[in-house]
Amino acid sequence: MVSLIFAVLAVGMVGAGVVAVRLRAWLVVVVAGALVYDNTVIAAGRFVGEGDVLEGLNAGRFVGHALFTPLLIVVGAGLARGGRRTLAALAAVLVGIGIWADVVRLRLVPERYADTLRYVNDNAAGPPVPAVVAILVLIGVGVVLWRQDRWPWLFAGAVAMFGAAAAGFAVPWLGNLGELVLLTTVVLSLRHAHRSIDDTANHTMDNAAGKAATG
Repeated sequence: MVSLIFAVLAVGMVGAGVVAVRLRAWLVVVVAGALVYDNTVIAAGRFVGEGDVLEGLNAGRFVGHALFTPLLIVVGAGLARGGRRTLAALAAVLVGIGIWADVVRLRLVPERYADTLRYVNDNAAGPPVPAVVAILVLIGVGVVLWRQDRWPWLFAGAVAMFGAAAAGFAVPWLGNLGELVLLTTVVLSLRHAHRSIDDTANHTMDNAAGKAATG
């Protein structure tokens, strides 16, 4: 049953990724791809079985999280329309931390939860710093969007992700559900931003046409 939950989450993330493709939000597409891979590997683990193949597939999960999760900070900087260089530098630092913690120091051991089988990093110590920092940054961006554009959904999604990540230590699929919620609100926020830009452009063109007609 839990394997099915991860499979459903993977399908949901594919949907969010498709919307991101239509928006040409390529960084989000990459993040969505990594999350689809993550959930698919967990969902399929019990069918693949313990061994080198599943271990290799799970190594890819950690590489994906290390390299791509911090990219959401860059996306957030674009939504907030400010601090892009600073947040891009922060994202680069977090990628480095993630590579050290989840690639260089990766030591995979099998772990079963309900009907799932996956490999986890036995060298992991404490919460994943890059993911936590990325969520906190997105909460901050969400506050900015709420104040500037009356758009509370990114803030809500990031807060939900923070709570789900904490709950995920006891119930792993809740953390992945939080990732889907966050990814969805990021995509919706990008679509909202695109529509706002289009509305502004159309309004400007209408004003220009009106002035030309009366001038």
